[in-house]
Amino acid sequence: MPLIAFLHTHVTSWVLLLILFAVAYVGYKNGNKSGKIAHMAFRLMLLIAFGTGLYLYLQLNGGGAFYHVKITVGLLALIFGEMTLVKLKKNKPSNVMFGGFVILTLATIFVGYALPYGLSFFNSFI
Repeated sequence: MPLIAFLHTHVTSWVLLLILFAVAYVGYKNGNKSGKIAHMAFRLMLLIAFGTGLYLYLQLNGGGAFYHVKITVGLLALIFGEMTLVKLKKNKPSNVMFGGFVILTLATIFVGYALPYGLSFFNSFI
């Protein structure tokens, strides 16, 4: 399968991941059962996003320092997202985890689009 197909799959998976995170977050905040269902779907998409990202990373043979930064920040974003939902599920304070998730997600998206396979208007930053 061509590398660009995995790139599109990866982008689609993290977009769905963000949507499922929002649905699970609102569901847990409101105490609905939809939070639990969306959380399980979030975990499935988490595995798909991680798998496609790891495949892209391995196919590019590391590719340079910013690929290392992106995979590290991306993994931290996934961990903070999962921990946010787990803390919400247990009715514990999750503001710090949520803030970390937002910051790390934005950093991951910025670094990802600034890399050579990203959009050209971010390439001038790195």
